[in-house]
Amino acid sequence: MKKNLFWILLSVLFCACSEQNVEGEFFLRGQEVKFASGNENLWPIYISGRNVFATANDIIFHVGKLTKKEWQKAERISGEGTNNDLEWLRFSQGNNGELFMLNLPVSSTVFKGNLKSLIKISNADNIATIKDQTKWETYDLKNVSGFAPTSLGYVALSDTTFLIAGMVENDIKRVFSVIDFKNQKFTPLDYWPKGGGASDTTKCMHYVSNCTILGNGKGKVLYQNPWAKLAFIFKVDGTKVNKLSDLYTDTLTPTQPTECLSCCANGDRIYMLVRDYNTQGKESTILEIFGNTVEVFDWDGVKHQVIHLDNYYREIMLSGDGNTLFLHPGMTEDIIKPALYSYDISNLKDNPMIDSVEIRNICKANFEKTKEKYGKKDVLKDVLKEGDMMADFELYDYNDKPHHLNEFVGKDKYTILVFSDLHCGWCQKAKPYLEKLYKQNKSKLEMITVSNDKLSEWKEKPNGEVSWHEWNDHNLAREIRKKYDVFGNPTFFVINPEGKIVKKYKGFAEQVFEEMKEIISKKK
Repeated sequence: MKKNLFWILLSVLFCACSEQNVEGEFFLRGQEVKFASGNENLWPIYISGRNVFATANDIIFHVGKLTKKEWQKAERISGEGTNNDLEWLRFSQGNNGELFMLNLPVSSTVFKGNLKSLIKISNADNIATIKDQTKWETYDLKNVSGFAPTSLGYVALSDTTFLIAGMVENDIKRVFSVIDFKNQKFTPLDYWPKGGGASDTTKCMHYVSNCTILGNGKGKVLYQNPWAKLAFIFKVDGTKVNKLSDLYTDTLTPTQPTECLSCCANGDRIYMLVRDYNTQGKESTILEIFGNTVEVFDWDGVKHQVIHLDNYYREIMLSGDGNTLFLHPGMTEDIIKPALYSYDISNLKDNPMIDSVEIRNICKANFEKTKEKYGKKDVLKDVLKEGDMMADFELYDYNDKPHHLNEFVGKDKYTILVFSDLHCGWCQKAKPYLEKLYKQNKSKLEMITVSNDKLSEWKEKPNGEVSWHEWNDHNLAREIRKKYDVFGNPTFFVINPEGKIVKKYKGFAEQVFEEMKEIISKKK
């Protein structure tokens, strides 16, 4: 009877999926990709052909050959010993298979010095070619000012231009811009989302930050934003964005759990990794920031398949031949060490469908094995929340004098902790608001910026000094950010005179500073 009921339910589910043009739901068992010695602390971020590019926490990039079973020893392509000026890299594929590396400076002001160069490499399947600077076509972008790139991806539109998301100086109602890399200029595109019930500043932050842009090589572009349930396909017509179809509808609620975690694509299909919703109760668990379900669309926005994987993670990549999906945890050092699983998607019809409960149980078991193997615990159980007492850490000022986060507790003042870094455009945009808040409330307020920048770069003070306290723990604030559950910049904490966390704010929005002012003004 139970067996018959299972097949009845599965038939109903399949029929429901068919009504949405879904060809079927499939379950895939993965194979762990073995890391060569030296790759253990690298985070895979981009696949080009048979190569995978990866980075360490110190923004040094590597590349190594990748198969379904093994990631061969990666070679360094930037940093000490490479004899080049590569700093912070973003990768993209050209319409004819070229590899593009967008070279961004580590230190810059908000709208000046945000672009350094674009490097074009033909026939980049060979690692020796990638490293050989005589094979590079390098285009200087230092004179492009008034634009701050923010997207994780970009798309080559022609032999002279690429499309990217970012902020435009003095014109906040922009999402996309076209960079003419041969003539060193940019053109903002005429697109601004309607509705949403949020301020223009909040909408700008929501749309341009941490998004991915991918192309199909035939003029269509995918935009995906991990801050909300948002992804759509469009074309660029002159200076306008012609929106073609929505894969997910915009909610404009970046503080809510993320729907679409990651995406990858080729010329035929789009693969979207979505978060896991099937948690019990309201308590947050580590699984809620991961997913195991991949929804497959064509470039007309039609969903064709749903693929369930046997592991939970938050990033997916697609092999150059389109036959293999790779699943990994992303740059989540605080949760689990790098791991990589491969899934053969060359012939889905030969893979069995499976009950959703069984899928979840398999995923949970595999996740626990992975955590045990790599020695990481569920840190979300130990992080600080609103209402908790603050945690103290030792940090240092520019003169290496030690200080403590709780230095002002019990002195009849509120404390605002600001988690920030030099490369965060929104952090720099927040500074004048923080300056005004601090100067107007100095009698009842102290403010501390916790920097997670490299010490050498931070001490150069490329963006100037602030009026309040700015400290660095000489260790990229790893343990502090872990304890305070900080995954993005800027993040703000309001702490009362007794040391209790009153409020936590994620990201930049003008109303945040007004709310912090109201909290401080209520002090008796």
